[in-house]
Amino acid sequence: MSRTPYFRPPGLGPDCSTDRSARLRERRFEMGYEQRAEPQEYTRLAEEAKELFLEHEGTDPSLARAMAVKYVAEHYPMTIEPGTVLLGGEDPFFFNLLLPALQADLHSREGGRAPDQASDRLRSADVLYAACFEGHITPGLEHVLGQGIAGLRGRIEENLSTTRVVDEPGSEKERFYAAALIVCEAVVSYARRYADEALRLAAVSSDPAEAVELREAAAILGRVPERPAGTFREALQSYWVVYILVTLEMGGCCPGGGLGLGRLDQFLYPYYLRDSRDGLLTEEQALELMELFLLNFRHEDYYTGHQGFTPGSQASIGGVTPAGLDASNELTEIIMEASLRIAMPAPYISLRLHRDAPERYWQAATRYALGGLGFPIVNDEVLIPAMMRHGRSLGDARDYICSCCYENTIPGREAFNPNAAYLNLPFVLELALNEGNSALTGESIGLGLPSCEGVECFDHIMNAFGRQLEYVAHRLVELVNAADRSHVAGRRYPLMSLFVDDCIGKGLDVCSGGARYNLSGCIASGLPNVVNSLAAIRHCVFEEASIPMSRLIAALRADFEGFEDEQRALLAAPKWGNGDERVDDIAATVVEMLYANFSRRENARGGRWQVALYSFAANYSLGSVVGASADGRSARQLLTRNLNPTWGTDEAGPTAVLRSLSRIDFTAAPNGSSLDLRFDPSGFQSESGRERFTGFLKAFVDLGVMEMQLSMVDRETLVEAQRDPDRFPHVMVRVAGYSARFVDLSVEEQEEIMNRTTQRMA
Repeated sequence: MSRTPYFRPPGLGPDCSTDRSARLRERRFEMGYEQRAEPQEYTRLAEEAKELFLEHEGTDPSLARAMAVKYVAEHYPMTIEPGTVLLGGEDPFFFNLLLPALQADLHSREGGRAPDQASDRLRSADVLYAACFEGHITPGLEHVLGQGIAGLRGRIEENLSTTRVVDEPGSEKERFYAAALIVCEAVVSYARRYADEALRLAAVSSDPAEAVELREAAAILGRVPERPAGTFREALQSYWVVYILVTLEMGGCCPGGGLGLGRLDQFLYPYYLRDSRDGLLTEEQALELMELFLLNFRHEDYYTGHQGFTPGSQASIGGVTPAGLDASNELTEIIMEASLRIAMPAPYISLRLHRDAPERYWQAATRYALGGLGFPIVNDEVLIPAMMRHGRSLGDARDYICSCCYENTIPGREAFNPNAAYLNLPFVLELALNEGNSALTGESIGLGLPSCEGVECFDHIMNAFGRQLEYVAHRLVELVNAADRSHVAGRRYPLMSLFVDDCIGKGLDVCSGGARYNLSGCIASGLPNVVNSLAAIRHCVFEEASIPMSRLIAALRADFEGFEDEQRALLAAPKWGNGDERVDDIAATVVEMLYANFSRRENARGGRWQVALYSFAANYSLGSVVGASADGRSARQLLTRNLNPTWGTDEAGPTAVLRSLSRIDFTAAPNGSSLDLRFDPSGFQSESGRERFTGFLKAFVDLGVMEMQLSMVDRETLVEAQRDPDRFPHVMVRVAGYSARFVDLSVEEQEEIMNRTTQRMA
């Protein structure tokens, strides 16, 4: 590309490249604020699909799911928005039409049972949740571009023929392939119905230009996704159709968020390059098509319980190829520009960074990050070794993406359950200090240990925490594996399985272990509170000897009432996020404990357990069950979110925060992590300011931090936006694993973001 990478300062709103994409952007944005009840015909169709599923579930859940998908694809009332170029999924109600069937299946009926009372007590105490397989997964939907449904169908029929020779009639494999053929029919039928509807509308349109556009869309849908894509626009349309139907199959967005989009700039680039070389596509046309494509993904969440979290979907761009070469190209920058121009909270576009990236990519990444959308920035130098440490091949590890919120996965090769459970680390420390009992309820929940009141060294505290962590980790795995076994037995996704490597070859559904890699993730939350608590205990009790251990425990049990001096001393103790190696080493030790407890465990699909280091928005609910903690936090207050410094405790600038996190060996936690920083953007409007920020991104890579999310807005602007929201409609912030307009957030969430330290670059 010859022109300078696109830059648009944060908070200015959309700048779509054409009137057509501007109109679609306005429509898709406004849809989120409409008050719509589900139309009766949708409710009726959903109920019919559920009854069809339940009628056939006893015969085979895979066949039952396939029949339900096909039924909806063939009976869904067609809708085409005026001016839409990439057809399908215009009405958000479509995506959740199979949710009732999902909520009625065997796994939904039986999967919530705890295996034992001890695990159930931990779950009820909000130490852990379980289990989320739906969403937060990334099938390789791009396979349809090169093979088409016809190619996939040919592979299925070949495997089915072999199965009929080798296996007994009616075997599980045979049923898997039969269901796969049904969902292939569903995809083709859905596309053809849209083509027919486009031709019908073209015939009655009074606008000749609109009629031409509709006939062109119909012609494309007559070819794809049944046949391989031949052009850039066909590739976008083909991908979108299968994305729609796989989302439908998994129950829509409510169960667990959207599907990951994979590496858009890699699998779409050959089509862009060929069309450009053949004179069929200009850079401006590609930009408009990419804007229209990205605008399809946000509205799938409207009118669902997830709209507030805007989970959308996420693609990763940049990074390295499976061969280890730099992966950035012209389309990488077009995707960045399209995303900045539409200025929507989703889909998320995460930036993969690596040391050997060309300078132009660093400049483009800088401008994209400074645009204020808040999407994740991830580090190849950490993630690739982390993926390999947990069993992936080198080529697969290099092909990772950041999927959905901040979960990392290999697209199209993993059945990944990243949100299998939340582990409430501050509660684990509370159990260690309180003989296995909850400070708020007195209930015996954890491992019964001797009192810590008379201990004489800090190592005893670390040992008690480690023993309690081992106990809770074991119970957590037992609980989630029980739910996972139910999932294996009672749930099937035949359409998704077409796009997950090894499922067709094995004749085994993605839910049953058919994928190449089968993993479960534990989300370890509240690490900053635990680190600061342990650092405060070491400092105040054992080094300064200003607070006897018995008095500390009394203060915590009293929620600091009558112990205000002790609370002030704990608050003043050294804190994480300032580059203090002694504090930071505690974080490294806790992460090592987590790795030791989970890396050796196996899930119900024969795969590994992995650790994540974040909290998402669960820091509120998790904090509500934790009593006063030794970092000076009062009982029931929210936990510190993700890997962020606790509000106001980071005093040495953003690079010092990175240094603190760099003490963690992030290869122990490939499931994901997140650092949220909020910058004052005023220092980055000049070229010199942007150069300084590029240096910060390079430091992030060199220091070995895994992942971060950046909001670009100063506190003063947020205060004004809270007071007068109509004046600040376009201020975007990164909340947890999602971005949102600041004015759309609850006061509670607004305060969380406002109270983050405002970072500046000298």
